[in-house]
Amino acid sequence: MVWNPGQRLFGGRYTIERKLGEGGIGITYLAKNQKGEQRVIKTLKEEILTHPMWRTHREKLKQDFRDEAVRLAVCRHPHIVQVENIFTEENMPCIVMEYIEGENLGKHVKEMGELSEAEALLYIKQVGEALTVIHCKGLLHRDVKPRNIMLRAGKPEAVLIDFGIAREFIPNLVQRHTVYRTPGFAPPEQYQAEAARGEYIDVYGLAATLYTLLTGIVPTTAEDRRRNIVLKPAKHFNPQISDRVNQAIMRGMELEPENRPQSVQEWLTMLESNVEEELATILPTQVITPTPHSGKPVVVSAVNTWQCLHTLKGHTSMVHTVTISPKGNILASGSSDNTIKLWNVNTGKLLRKLGGWFAGHSSMVYDLAFSPNGEIIASASWDETIKLWQVSSGKEIRTFKGHTNSVNSIAFNLNGQILASGSADCTLKLWLVSSGREISNFYGHSDSILSVKFSPIGEIIATGSADYTIKLWQIKTAGEICTLMGHSFFVNTVAFSPNGQIIASGSSDRTIKLWQVSTRTEICTFTGHTEPISSVVFSPDGEFLASASWDKTIKVWHISTGREIATLRGHSNYVRTIAFSPDGKILASGSDDDTIKIWHQA
Repeated sequence: MVWNPGQRLFGGRYTIERKLGEGGIGITYLAKNQKGEQRVIKTLKEEILTHPMWRTHREKLKQDFRDEAVRLAVCRHPHIVQVENIFTEENMPCIVMEYIEGENLGKHVKEMGELSEAEALLYIKQVGEALTVIHCKGLLHRDVKPRNIMLRAGKPEAVLIDFGIAREFIPNLVQRHTVYRTPGFAPPEQYQAEAARGEYIDVYGLAATLYTLLTGIVPTTAEDRRRNIVLKPAKHFNPQISDRVNQAIMRGMELEPENRPQSVQEWLTMLESNVEEELATILPTQVITPTPHSGKPVVVSAVNTWQCLHTLKGHTSMVHTVTISPKGNILASGSSDNTIKLWNVNTGKLLRKLGGWFAGHSSMVYDLAFSPNGEIIASASWDETIKLWQVSSGKEIRTFKGHTNSVNSIAFNLNGQILASGSADCTLKLWLVSSGREISNFYGHSDSILSVKFSPIGEIIATGSADYTIKLWQIKTAGEICTLMGHSFFVNTVAFSPNGQIIASGSSDRTIKLWQVSTRTEICTFTGHTEPISSVVFSPDGEFLASASWDKTIKVWHISTGREIATLRGHSNYVRTIAFSPDGKILASGSDDDTIKIWHQA
């Protein structure tokens, strides 16, 4: 059985586009749902079910496939491929999953060579957190390897895929599992039909994956190691690997299960202290006091005076962006559920939803921006478009098309006549708001543009990129002014101070940097977050900077002293986005826990 392009499945709900690939027992297809969104459909290979060896077990194989699909569907996590549907077609079980645009880590390492330790550890930690969720649901992945980890295009995000041989387990109970394995990444017990099962199986695969990411080499197989062929330490092939990481890899790949860390979290703990030590040695930590913005006396409270007034629940997926209207009365939020929602800032009441099943964006909404007069809101999406909406009516005004990859960031200029957009296609574009006409293209970044901001006077644009740099651009000439270098990983977010003299940048290297615009030099570095920085915003008076992080917290910093004066906790997952109200009394935050929080300064 082979499904051909154009074939419709599940009563016409899905249309096959092409075959993506085959594994040991499964086959995957690219398809579109009724909304035109791309999805992956996976089913069992027919030759497996008709093979004489499997014929007597095929009904159990089908049932196992359905059962594990159902269990996977409840494993919701940003770094686990999401399940949309489960159905049967031509007596074949099918699972429908999100389509992740990007490339797998195996291909990435083959093309680019071994990763830096910081980048490899970022992805490994993300996948480790995903595995922890899977294990809590009673599942083992059993096939953790670079090829089964996707990198989202233009984002420092790894997603665990291919649960074709995932199985239910009861810790340390001897169970019978299908003997299937990927040499180099499978532990010895996976070569046995009956053996005790535990999280330590996936610990081995995760450690072996880290080995490959840092060396570009597939480890010696467990079978060969049983025959006394030595597994050379990862550091033998890459001397730049730290001792702690090298030791953690070898511990995770111990042949005897009892000698490995017994859980993924236990193994990740062996890496965490190393990350902090390494960052401390390669990143500047000295705080140089910048010039205060005014002659007013500096009064800094060391007490966290922010309180959560409202938790807004309405989105059905991760909240990527929040922004507050110029009048301070409306909060807008954009989500992976493809919608934009407008909320009353004071009451937390939902006012209106923009977009949905039959209108709006066909992929996640990644950034929002109010026009200076507050009458229009612009939305950027991974469907490669930008849309303008009338705030008062909720009607779509027009769509801007021109980018060839996901649009990650947008910003209005001072008078609201021009919109800037940055994309994973590495370009910065300027658009005429009145007509939707593209008026300028800026080229220079070598990787995705993740953040775009106009200076307050409107003559300069700053961009942050996955190429680890910030660039300043002259609007009139469409030329590059300068490149600011200092971060050691993706620059996820940039912001101008209200007077336009300082730029703040937040990075996946876990630091925030302040830069002097006039001299184009680094002023200082703020350290304190333990995970990548996703968003930075200045308070309207320019005295404070707020930062959001994947460590689930928001921090407030005093600019003139460099002191961290508040840490806001309450979200249960990554904090993706933050925004100040015009009076600086309200701070809104959006998170991968699908909620928005409104914080008030007492």
